[in-house]
Amino acid sequence: MAHLSPEEVEEGKVNDAYQSIAQLQRKRTCTTEIIQRYQSEVISLAKKSTFDVPKNKFLFLANRDIGNCYLAQQKFAEAQASFRRSCNAPVWPGTDDSAYSINFRQIATAQMGQQHWAEAEQSLVKSVSLFDPQIAAGENSDVGLHSQLSLNYRGSQSQSYALLAVVYFREGRIQDALTTVEKAYSEVTKSKLAPQFHNEVLKIGKAIADASEDSAAKRTWSQRDPIQ
Repeated sequence: MAHLSPEEVEEGKVNDAYQSIAQLQRKRTCTTEIIQRYQSEVISLAKKSTFDVPKNKFLFLANRDIGNCYLAQQKFAEAQASFRRSCNAPVWPGTDDSAYSINFRQIATAQMGQQHWAEAEQSLVKSVSLFDPQIAAGENSDVGLHSQLSLNYRGSQSQSYALLAVVYFREGRIQDALTTVEKAYSEVTKSKLAPQFHNEVLKIGKAIADASEDSAAKRTWSQRDPIQ
């Protein structure tokens, strides 16, 4: 390890602790033990880091994963607090990274679980707006990887739009909900995004249309089919 810098050595130590728990989390349902291990083995170690990047990176990752655990347990207030703690992103992953945009969608999901619709709307509007410069950066590059990233960003943005439509519907703003989910559907079809994005938007759009009592919207969405 003589060729590694002190920062790389430190990041490796925290990464080893993080990966052992993250792999366990992927193999089974989240448990209180997993959450406690993130807190005691990763977060405590990351806080002691003398370097900003390893510290911020693993505080972000651990708090994000804890938030997802709480979501799975339907502990929405705890999930929101954990996602908030992972939001200090200027150092890592950076405010121009999709993880930052997605974090606001995760915050919104926790707020929706608490039926805090106005707060969820604000979080999703923020998520959508953060994707715009990321998409533009991808489109302005000739590099194939960046083009694919741009498509992924568009897909993730469409998910934020679809959830925003759900929030509008819950707020009683039916036309805003239909307009917003239509925008999401237009994006996934125009850009020929992956089936996962297309089908998720389609499912939400049909549900909103069916519940809206708007006959034209019902007819339009009933004629749209999922991608196999």
